[in-house]
Amino acid sequence: MVADPGPSRGEDPPPAVPAPSSGDPFPAAVLSLTVTIGMTDAISFLGLGEVFVGMMTGNVVAFGFALGGAADVARLTPLLALTGFLTGVAATAAALRRAASPASRHWFCTALAVEALLLLAAAVISFRHPGGHGHHALVTLLSLTTGIRCAAVRSLAIPELLTTFALTGALISLVHGACTGTGAHTPRRLGLIGSTALGAVIGATALTQLGRSWALLVTSCTVAALTVALRCHPGSQRR
Repeated sequence: MVADPGPSRGEDPPPAVPAPSSGDPFPAAVLSLTVTIGMTDAISFLGLGEVFVGMMTGNVVAFGFALGGAADVARLTPLLALTGFLTGVAATAAALRRAASPASRHWFCTALAVEALLLLAAAVISFRHPGGHGHHALVTLLSLTTGIRCAAVRSLAIPELLTTFALTGALISLVHGACTGTGAHTPRRLGLIGSTALGAVIGATALTQLGRSWALLVTSCTVAALTVALRCHPGSQRR
């Protein structure tokens, strides 16, 4: 038997096997960030006159009620929420279309940083202008931040984690999958529902204990901290 002579002197050695890459941090990050969506919706609903800045279905229905002549239902606030949300979605989608390398996912942390700054601006407005035009500015600004978030998360295309606009679908899929035995993404669905509910609890508690302005400041700091943690995670660099 002839022994394997191995690579010749002029031949390059075989490439080294790369080390296993870090786990993908984005699913856990999206679930964690969904808590802040619940927080802002709790702050807006309880502190800005029963208007949602994340759950746009409620605003569409409320605007329909107002157009139908229902008493004590404002037309302007749900319209401002819808306008701010759609503006955030459109602006983020346009920015992603022009991104030099959207596959790197660096843009996601940038979008979160913008969101944190806008939430900080909302807290400042709430401190300085607690009512009147400040009220309307807060509704628009908070809806804008949610639109930015939802567009950014949608572009990540993580199955079953599309934040607020997938919450009803998550509930349907969870029960349907449990009954038919096809619940492939049950943990993520449960996480999405639980994160939103937890955020609502935290937001309502912060609003009642600290006030609207401080609750918004807490939300801004939470988004900023999660953004830094995600940006520093080695797995966030993976395409």
